[in-house]
Amino acid sequence: MVERHPLIIMAAGKGSRMKADADVPDWVREEAASRPKAMIRIGKEKKPLLHHLIEQSVEEGMRDICVVIAEGDDITQPHFRDHPVAGAQLDFVVQRIPTGRTKPEGTAQAVQLALEAHPEWEGSSVTVANGDNLPPKGMLSTLRRDAACLPAFDGDHLGLPAERVQAFAVIRQAGDGTLAAIEEKPDQAVIEAARWTDGTVRVSMNYFRMPWHTLLDAVRQVPMHPVRKERELPVAVSLWNAANPGILRVVPMTGAFLDLTHPRDILTSGQALDAGGHALRN
Repeated sequence: MVERHPLIIMAAGKGSRMKADADVPDWVREEAASRPKAMIRIGKEKKPLLHHLIEQSVEEGMRDICVVIAEGDDITQPHFRDHPVAGAQLDFVVQRIPTGRTKPEGTAQAVQLALEAHPEWEGSSVTVANGDNLPPKGMLSTLRRDAACLPAFDGDHLGLPAERVQAFAVIRQAGDGTLAAIEEKPDQAVIEAARWTDGTVRVSMNYFRMPWHTLLDAVRQVPMHPVRKERELPVAVSLWNAANPGILRVVPMTGAFLDLTHPRDILTSGQALDAGGHALRN
């Protein structure tokens, strides 16, 4: 029996900050305003970032891929129907906006929808990825070595603006190499307390790998955030880890991400992609 390494890609984000005014060429502004964030085209090939991510995932042994898209997205599925990725067993789940709400219920719900659509994945570990950034080559294949883990990236070498990195959640590692805590919205004192013995501050890029049934339990049980009114994946993982310590292994990594948060990222990510060298450093 062939071992499965399923992948869920969260690609339902609207990218409101992408539509902000910026000192960028008109074509960049149009790209940001007219397409789902994950489908923004970058690099000299003008290929959607999501397409690059799926190609990279297949190369690293993750071929069963479910992409969660937003209600009303009429770009993503037609693109992959017309431009299929060789080797990918690709399908889509739509995250709809419930009656009485103005937005979906959050990233935990997105993952729940994908897991419930694939009961055949039970018995496999499932990796969760973001559709609006491209991790260093080698990250996904490294995660495949563990049934339950998350990468912890050196915040000084992400290739992203420092002010953006400072807002990321930091990861505290327990003495046995497993997750102690994910500290959201850290102030400087929390950041310093989370510094690893090698002096690094390691951050979460919101990538996780857990067994299908365990991840499904975690996302089903996470409550709605009292302020943001969403069920959030990092909170789900944190709560599950607090109740089940010593299981979720932290994997330290160093490497740069291509990230689409602001319009200028369309230019800088494309330039970095074309330059190559997009791989883990350790």
